[in-house]
Amino acid sequence: METLPEMLARNVRALPDRPFLVFRDRPLTYACFARRTARLANLLAARGIVRGDRVGLYLPSVPLMAEAVFACQRLGAIPAPLSAMLRADELRAILARADLRAAISDAATWPGLAPLRADFPALAHAFVEAGGEGAEDLESALAAQPETFEDPRHALSDPAALFFSSGTTGTPKGVLQSHFSHCSTLRDMMVAHASRYGQEVYLCAVPLFTNFGLTATLNLCMYTGGTLVLHERWDTGRVLEDIGRYRATYFGGTPTMYVYLVGGHDPARHDLSSLRVCTTGGSPVPGPVIRRFESISGVRVAQVYGATETCGQNVIEPIAGLRREGAAGLPVGSSRIAIVDDAGTPLPAGEMGEVVIGGDCVALGYFGDPAATAAAFTPHGWKSGDVGYRDADGFLYVVDRKKDLIIAGGHNIQPLEVENVLYRHPDVAVCAVVGLPDAVKGEVPVAVVVPRAGAAVDAAAILTFCRDHLAAYKVPRRVEFIDEMPVVAAKIRKRDLVAALREDDLDRFRRGPEGGAAGG
Repeated sequence: METLPEMLARNVRALPDRPFLVFRDRPLTYACFARRTARLANLLAARGIVRGDRVGLYLPSVPLMAEAVFACQRLGAIPAPLSAMLRADELRAILARADLRAAISDAATWPGLAPLRADFPALAHAFVEAGGEGAEDLESALAAQPETFEDPRHALSDPAALFFSSGTTGTPKGVLQSHFSHCSTLRDMMVAHASRYGQEVYLCAVPLFTNFGLTATLNLCMYTGGTLVLHERWDTGRVLEDIGRYRATYFGGTPTMYVYLVGGHDPARHDLSSLRVCTTGGSPVPGPVIRRFESISGVRVAQVYGATETCGQNVIEPIAGLRREGAAGLPVGSSRIAIVDDAGTPLPAGEMGEVVIGGDCVALGYFGDPAATAAAFTPHGWKSGDVGYRDADGFLYVVDRKKDLIIAGGHNIQPLEVENVLYRHPDVAVCAVVGLPDAVKGEVPVAVVVPRAGAAVDAAAILTFCRDHLAAYKVPRRVEFIDEMPVVAAKIRKRDLVAALREDDLDRFRRGPEGGAAGG
């Protein structure tokens, strides 16, 4: 099995002139990418960064993020991608946990990191693209470095990356992935996707500072010798246009992205015929939206299931053949799934419990947090916190997050079930169902909806539609309309919606004084 630097070396030998990255219509070949990563690895080494040191990458989805990741890995340092959307308090919590020795940033993100350096003396080196006060100018420093680098030998057990969770359930934890766990997952994904070496074109619109963007898209592209068309931020029109312009064969995105693609698709302008594999994951999947995308693209969208703690896509819906409605798919490669009860005892097929993912894919643990590691990483694998079950044929059904479960008057309500109904209403573009405290029921479901463009906001009609399709206790107590969902790393932040509802402050997600609400 190869390490990540060995993958790059292999592609430089086999495909030196093939574009690895395309960004803003500018290609970067494998050979050029290797030269740039060599310069950066030399620079880090010259400043005293050694094997095992953590290097923070506080960058948006730009080529420098990919270059910095591979430069660190070639040197043996540990790249720690940091969300470009993080602000001071969130960064401070991560810096306190990560013990970074260096950081790489750009002009847009550096102002968020610069004020914190004084509080973290271990963070001795900072490099900023195009310069920044208190930091070394990255491009000038790189120009003085040689463009060849002799990679030391890396063990498969060595750390390959340190990812921090999005923080949607609390303080971010640092997930330490090894080359073995990382590359095992890439191998399994390549087989499951029936990828063709040197032929695939990946369109990446998920952030590179996430496991979805960096591991399951960028590094999958590296593993398969493909070309990756990189988008810095989500733009529905550009994504649809670039699929046709670059003849993209692979697109992986969150369910929210597919909502926007369906709404923005114009058959007279957008050619999706090159797509061969489409996947979706990162949050519960609204079936009606996916079926609509399949009808306009002609390609099956495979639901995938995995996590940063398991390095990528561990359960994948078959891209051809047998399909089970509502199933996340089957474990791929070495990945294995167990369903356990609250005591950790495995349950038989058909019984619901917590989903545990095991196999070669499992990460090393949480950096600097042995208690959290011991609690989450068990002999059966990593405890996901998701509720699900397996059928007799091994298909996994993920019902919901434990923390997303709404319990109203003793009845369990799965938000995904209600959201699937809402997505069938013609006036609903994007929706989220959350639980709010209630003096009588304990909790009640509330729907937050972004209406389709031009639709009249009619909460009463939506509630009537829900009553027609759901048991009475599942119907949202009310519907609130907003103009834009709070999104982090392409996932709806339900925690922000709950906070705004409790504070009666949904106006923060509205562009004007309009809005609607109705009681149920």
